[in-house]
Amino acid sequence: MIPATRWTLRTLAAVMLGLVLLVSIWQKEASGRDLADFAGADDQGSPAGILAPSVTAAANCRYGVSAQPSQLSWLEQLGAGWYLDFHVRDNGPTEAEYVLTIATIQDKDANNNRLDTYTVLPRLNDDPGGLGWWLDVWPGAIWLVGNEPDRGPNPGNPTDRVQNDTMPDIYAQAYHEVYHFIKERNPQALVANAGLVEVTPGRLQYLDIVWDTYFDLYHAPMPVDIWNMHLYILPEVTPSGQPNGIANVALGTNPALGKRESGGQASQCPLNSVYCFAEHDDMARFAEQVEAMRTWMKDHGQRNKPLILSEFSILYPYIFDSETQTWFLTDENGNNFNPQRVTDFLEAGFAYLESAVDGQLGYPADGNRLVQQWLWYGVEVTGPGDASNLVNSESLTQMGQAYQDWVAAKSLYTNLLPDPPADIVAAPAAGQTTVTATLTADVRNNGTLRAGVPLSVTFYADEALNQVIGTAMVPAPGADFPGMTGCATRHVTVEVSWAGVGFGWHDYWIEVDSGGDIVEGPGGELDNVTQGRLLVPFTQLFLPTMPKN
Repeated sequence: MIPATRWTLRTLAAVMLGLVLLVSIWQKEASGRDLADFAGADDQGSPAGILAPSVTAAANCRYGVSAQPSQLSWLEQLGAGWYLDFHVRDNGPTEAEYVLTIATIQDKDANNNRLDTYTVLPRLNDDPGGLGWWLDVWPGAIWLVGNEPDRGPNPGNPTDRVQNDTMPDIYAQAYHEVYHFIKERNPQALVANAGLVEVTPGRLQYLDIVWDTYFDLYHAPMPVDIWNMHLYILPEVTPSGQPNGIANVALGTNPALGKRESGGQASQCPLNSVYCFAEHDDMARFAEQVEAMRTWMKDHGQRNKPLILSEFSILYPYIFDSETQTWFLTDENGNNFNPQRVTDFLEAGFAYLESAVDGQLGYPADGNRLVQQWLWYGVEVTGPGDASNLVNSESLTQMGQAYQDWVAAKSLYTNLLPDPPADIVAAPAAGQTTVTATLTADVRNNGTLRAGVPLSVTFYADEALNQVIGTAMVPAPGADFPGMTGCATRHVTVEVSWAGVGFGWHDYWIEVDSGGDIVEGPGGELDNVTQGRLLVPFTQLFLPTMPKN
């Protein structure tokens, strides 16, 4: 092990650089450039001239990877079903789904004082290079609103902005504006919150402040289509409780909640208040963070939403210092983060995420899985984080081969199901004894493979599925419709009309893929049918309205 003083200082510097790396993708390209260039829109023409996203994806939607444009050719070989680059770009079609990242950054004055305003990139307009323009390029896409806004400047260097650097109350306002901008222009788009650095008590307090601020300002729960998290096991404060330049204390939160460094002492690792370097790949800590996020979601009425893990891997370096003949970093047990250790963590993480199911916390539409999709950072990065690289120049690393083998061993299948509908009440008009009711169904695919053809959804008035009320169609994937993507992160709503329905309760049944056009995987068609109820009331009670002062 490196002597304690030098070990601590050098470790902090290395990890700090690793965390800075992701935001630098934005900042370096944005510096001194027009926004259109920043957003990747070198073509100032119509979005119609840009290649549409792929509609023939055959990759596994559970598995993702971060990849820059020059690395996209590796996605098919790895089997990745989705990817991101912490950006908004024209990447052209790939078999993997592109998830886009919007920057939300709190403004500061010339003296580095925080302002009550913020900047969104791409800008919230419909000009070429603006977010409205990109919504036409990527219709129906998943948009991450921000990237680690909880991570502020490092101690002693307030001008060094790390990640999106935004106080939680300001982030709530930025999220609100971005969410509604997106939904007004593209209702099919899916909006996710920014992943925080990790899921610790301090980070959950940040999320609480965001949630509460949103409700206080807009008098409604924060609308999130997909919840998003990052998972790194990083200490937030020094052994004495000061922000440490590694994960740092989440902005606007109580430093006493911070996970402490060990001070190089392995004896500290069992303490719940400490995150040792040796625990950076600890699966018990890993599971704690996933369960903590799902518990938070349940406590806030969000259990019936998908959860994605948009970043995890080993950030600590694997570097041998030839000058000192020592490893740049070893953990409290004297071990380094060599390829075998990283590979073991990759496989253990995948095994946990595949099997993590909880009937009290999980997502019901996805068999109560805790996490729907997960992403490894990354294909190939230069500098900090490169211990986790899947590719080394022109070939797969040991980790890359393990990723490829793991994903290749997983089956690709489609599994369609309707969400159980809520009861419907349809009152007849005055003097009428029947109604024409609108029946709707939300259809999902919790398999690993996109449905590539149109499919029918039929509503019936009898359990034997003989008395047809009506049939609606879900179209095949196309330039304007991503299709029935897998992993239960997206739903498609269809509707039919039921005419001549009289008074009383009426049961109806919904069958997905009633035409039998999709060959389904595990579970087959056993979950393709669900039941709903319609009430046509005999009487109606009209109450006077009373204004509230």
